Amino acid sequence: MPETSELKYSISVMEDNAPANGFSENSVLIRVREPDDRPRAGLPIAFSADNGAVLLSRDAVTNHYGVARVGVVSSQVGRCTVTAFVDGEGGRRSTAVTFTQRRSGLTITLR
Repeated sequence: MPETSELKYSISVMEDNAPANGFSENSVLIRVREPDDRPRAGLPIAFSADNGAVLLSRDAVTNHYGVARVGVVSSQVGRCTVTAFVDGEGGRRSTAVTFTQRRSGLTITLR
């Protein structure tokens, strides 16, 4: 098994700026690669989030592309940091997503 410093980690925001309505989802993914750039499949990943955000899953396993994804929702407007912990390898990567003010598409005119 390679040592932590040999594995390559990258984290990215796939969906951002979801409304802070408690069900619209932002998503983050982590990609783990071997030193020779082959995807690292089957690696357990644990996720955490701050600022009152809720993860749709706290744990994932990298797929055959070396990728694990997590969705995050919030009822609070603002930024949230999502952190991915590479289980047993000591790797950690974080990124921020933003939840925006809810916007209604409904306009009511009183007469």
